[in-house]
Amino acid sequence: MTDLGFDTTLAEVRFIRAELLTGLTFARIARAANYQAKIDRNRMNARRAYDVLLRFIPTTRLSASDADEVESKLAELKIYLQHLGEDI
Repeated sequence: MTDLGFDTTLAEVRFIRAELLTGLTFARIARAANYQAKIDRNRMNARRAYDVLLRFIPTTRLSASDADEVESKLAELKIYLQHLGEDI
């Protein structure tokens, strides 16, 4: 029998990692784009991922190594968003 709490935590950690990767990908696309509409669309998607992360991270039990990874990538995403003009 599996431990439901463990399975839930693992799913939450995977979700956070996926959302970080998604947000960073959108931010990188926005930074490399040449057309304002593409920049704006991808910036907004990256910001949406950032906001979701801010909502879910505090309620997720992260190991020390996971927390370090998440903190580092979240900081990277925040810097990208600031360079794209987001007021964070």
